[in-house]
Amino acid sequence: MPVESRLDGARGNGQEAQLWLPTYAALCLAFLMSFFVLYAMPVLDQNHSQAQRHRQVVAMQARDFGDIRVFIAQNGMEAGIEAVLEEDVIILRLPAATLFTPGAEYILPAGLNALNQLKDLFIIQHLQNINIRAYTDDNLLPPGTRFKNNWELTTLRAAHILRYLLAQGIEPGRLSAAGFGELEPLFPNTTDNNRAKNRRIEFVLERRPGKE
Repeated sequence: MPVESRLDGARGNGQEAQLWLPTYAALCLAFLMSFFVLYAMPVLDQNHSQAQRHRQVVAMQARDFGDIRVFIAQNGMEAGIEAVLEEDVIILRLPAATLFTPGAEYILPAGLNALNQLKDLFIIQHLQNINIRAYTDDNLLPPGTRFKNNWELTTLRAAHILRYLLAQGIEPGRLSAAGFGELEPLFPNTTDNNRAKNRRIEFVLERRPGKE
């Protein structure tokens, strides 16, 4: 074959390649995009389901929060309990002085009365888990106390509350307890008033899994 003919053939093949290469690239890209879509769909569906469940929980907690506030008002508990709704969590706060004397872990008689009222509320709100959290301010414990630090004191306080609620018939699976000492203050520990607010007991109510 003459050299010119071979060169013409090579140029023709090159031109044909230039024509189908974009089509081939587009086809490969389409296959790749289809793969990514198929891979991402379960993740997107899962995220959508989780977001939908979260919205349902938020709505139900808002409804329960309204019922809790009605219960508190009807039982004359407004002065002793602060109720707060934080998206999907309901927090009930009591001053630590309502339940305990300074530096002690045993519940006062007045504190038992408050817990009895809360017990009735918790029985009504049976779809809520209850996390008991105890806090102090940043003051050191007085000399001679048997606790090493505020963390130990608050841990035992929370445990005593949990035991009492168990004895009153609250299901064990709904209860948990933790002591935080001076950690997570609501206000800076710079005034006596702020310190009094930081010395508190919280009951954190969260919707029980599967009860959405």
